[in-house]
Amino acid sequence: MKIAVPVDNDKKTIFKRTGQAPFFAIFNDTEIESIIPNAHGKEGHNHHDHDHEHEHAEDDKEHLNQHKKDISGIKGCDIILVQAVGEHMQEALDSFGIKIQKIRKKDGLFAHEAVANFLQNKI
Repeated sequence: MKIAVPVDNDKKTIFKRTGQAPFFAIFNDTEIESIIPNAHGKEGHNHHDHDHEHEHAEDDKEHLNQHKKDISGIKGCDIILVQAVGEHMQEALDSFGIKIQKIRKKDGLFAHEAVANFLQNKI
């Protein structure tokens, strides 16, 4: 099972906001397979040219397409473990067929802890 986890710059600590995470750690069961940069995370949400309170349908579509492009490196994962996920990121993950499993801090502060707990059905 391929599992993605949004991680901070140390590439180990779980990053709370999935779409803004600098990296995604990709696990093949309990073994880390790769670290994928998140282009959206590096630039942050502020790189968009629109105001979130005044979005239009076209802006929503563009925002979704940007998320899809930014996370294309995790395409093929079965599931992603997240603490928080925004609407557009959720849609992008759904479009790739990646299931979303919400986790809490108690499930692990580090990606490998959360993955181990998930695989042991503790989450």
